Amino acid sequence: MPSHCERATFINMKTHLTTITLALCLGFLGGYVGGKSSQPSHNNRTELPAINSTDLSDYITSENAFNQTPTETIQLEELQYKVEKLELQLEALAQSSNNTESADDSHSNNTTKATFFGQPAKPNLESLSATGMSTDEADKLLRRMSQQEYQRLELQNNIRRNQGAASNTYREQLRELNKNKISLRSELGDEAYDKYLFASQQSNRVKISSVMAGSPAESSGFESNDIILSYGDQKILNWADIRRVTLEGDIGSYTNVNIIRNGERMSLMVPIGTLGVQLEPVQLDPDE
Repeated sequence: MPSHCERATFINMKTHLTTITLALCLGFLGGYVGGKSSQPSHNNRTELPAINSTDLSDYITSENAFNQTPTETIQLEELQYKVEKLELQLEALAQSSNNTESADDSHSNNTTKATFFGQPAKPNLESLSATGMSTDEADKLLRRMSQQEYQRLELQNNIRRNQGAASNTYREQLRELNKNKISLRSELGDEAYDKYLFASQQSNRVKISSVMAGSPAESSGFESNDIILSYGDQKILNWADIRRVTLEGDIGSYTNVNIIRNGERMSLMVPIGTLGVQLEPVQLDPDE
């Protein structure tokens, strides 16, 4: 069992990283608005899309972001890189903190917490082979991903080296490349991607850490330590999946949510919309 000092250290580190992340976002956006405020515009104001760290990647590849100057685009990309690194560190700290809990927890018999530190594991032949993909297919996919990564770096370099029409051309090419970024999940499909995550020791499920009072989750019978398997007919592998599916469908209608509770599979009916739960990432063997 970890000491109070150890838990306090984890909490302090997570708090500092969160503060830095927000400072980076707010600092850049504040400077952006300040720099633009002196320029003439319709109605003497500048319209800036509302974004946060989790939406930054979508914003960078959007039409609005690519209407900015090369310098602004580069600053956005550098900010995204910093935010992504900090978020990865936060997730790693959260998971490592969870790993210090007692091994006697009766609700964790069928789960293994992710134990990686730093960035999530990059796909390799071994982890892709665990999905049932042949060595030749895996090698081709890895080469395609590597080539796309090189193309992105090359376009960023050309944007920095050029100005005017030439730079805009490279920026347009970068936008198209980002829009068509290879998605490992799309390439593999949900079932195989689930196996890949588990083979590479990454989290592949979310567990409810707490249920909010008065929420639909509470009235529907959800409990802490429930592991969410699917929402409707959609497989849930991470918290982003939950955010996406709860924004879909008609408010007022219901859907079923499949869970694991104390090793037993269950199905609960819940009204579509905000669940009202706090989540944490866990690992679960897809074959169990």
